Amino acid sequence: MLAPNPRFIRDFDWLSFLLIIGLMAFGIVQIHSAKPNDSSLWRKQIVAMVLGLIVMFIVTKMDYNRIFGLAPYLYGLGIFLLILVLLFGETINGNKNWLKLGPLGGMQPSELAKIFTLMMLVRFFSDVRERPLRLKTIFTAGLIWIVPTVLVYLEGDTGSTLSYISFFVVLLFVCGLRWSWILAGFAVVILAGYLAIPSIKNSTSYKAERIKAVYWPELAAKRYRYQNEQSYIAIGSGGPYGKGIGSGTQGPLGFVPEVHSDFIFTIAGEETGFLGCSLALGAYLVIIWRLVQTAQQSRDREGTLLAAGYTGLLLYHVAISVGMVLGLLPIMGIPLPLMSHGGTSILATLFALGLCLSVRLRRFVN
Repeated sequence: MLAPNPRFIRDFDWLSFLLIIGLMAFGIVQIHSAKPNDSSLWRKQIVAMVLGLIVMFIVTKMDYNRIFGLAPYLYGLGIFLLILVLLFGETINGNKNWLKLGPLGGMQPSELAKIFTLMMLVRFFSDVRERPLRLKTIFTAGLIWIVPTVLVYLEGDTGSTLSYISFFVVLLFVCGLRWSWILAGFAVVILAGYLAIPSIKNSTSYKAERIKAVYWPELAAKRYRYQNEQSYIAIGSGGPYGKGIGSGTQGPLGFVPEVHSDFIFTIAGEETGFLGCSLALGAYLVIIWRLVQTAQQSRDREGTLLAAGYTGLLLYHVAISVGMVLGLLPIMGIPLPLMSHGGTSILATLFALGLCLSVRLRRFVN
């Protein structure tokens, strides 16, 4: 199974693979710059990267249809892990979303569960042929989706909860949701947001303060504006070409909290400037473009839905993570895929990308 063959070498998506390697290598450099006195962080990241690449390679070599046969069991495993988090998880930065594994460190089950939930929804929708979707079908899919989503919400992790919405909405759209329902959904979201503005402005809750820190900073408490302001300073000080690798100050000196994980793009902006950030974003865009191609060229509905759903999830993560750093969106604790520190995120991302590479590799197989 693992022996290379001419078809694999010819049809494998080498461009995406090289970009994935490049983004992870860039992330390791930035993690080292963010925490130069803590070598354990970048060393753990390298270990997770190597393990993740092995998983990605094995998954790519396997027929994705065989792996989808395990979707119900993986989905059940994800639910089980999320329940364990609620019962025995550790609370970090207000979110109870980590499981301690002794000497192995910790894991964030919500990262794995979102991929398993995506797989389960893809398996369900792959047998659905009706267009437009009936309410019964949407309701059944919603039951699959709502259980892990509610469990993640109960952990207090708003950013991850919204990430579950991202791929569910994409799957509904691709499978044939009525345009009238789509437009009605947008209208409801916009109206709800507009009606919520007075409540947000008058609220002193943690989440409301995070929102005010971006859109109404004069109303937010100073301690909630701090991380945003320090991020702006770091990004702005990078200029066109940056200060140089290892020459940043905002992260290494502790001005930007969580700079090695959720705010890794801040270090990239400070040390490599507009040029480095543009190259990184360009790499993400090319990977997303290749995923869209994979969805279009897939040999079957299962592959199309998988690639489309993960495109939505990856795009969400990149947009939210970068938007937080640039002050366009509230801080939600979303890691930047492939670059942010976090073994679970790396493994989940490479597993999902391996599935998508498997779809692309077999696009010409009858």
